[in-house]
Amino acid sequence: MESVGYRVVNLQVGIAIAGAVLAYFTLGAEAAKAAFYGGMVAFVNGFLFLQKVRQAANTVSTAPSQALGLIYRSAATRFVLMLALFGLGFGYLRLQVPPALGVFAVAQLAYGWGLRQSYKDLL
Repeated sequence: MESVGYRVVNLQVGIAIAGAVLAYFTLGAEAAKAAFYGGMVAFVNGFLFLQKVRQAANTVSTAPSQALGLIYRSAATRFVLMLALFGLGFGYLRLQVPPALGVFAVAQLAYGWGLRQSYKDLL
């Protein structure tokens, strides 16, 4: 699971870079910054999830209920963090919303793509 998790997080970084390059050539530099920011917000979310899953896996043998609670708390914390990061990006940094949310959504979908056993499952 660990190598798959890191593969997915690396895929998210690749999507952030590719989205920024695509936005740069189609919409300009400001859109590229926003697209990269959105992809990196997804990366932070995925990386924190990966760390908490590793921590829960180590805890599950000694205290299963604590491991489950850790995952639930992690979900709530990551949700609030995503809201704060997007608030910072859109409010303070004044980033463009569509490129940021578009690349964020695609990078979040990388979990669905990357955690599958086979890409044939998508067809």
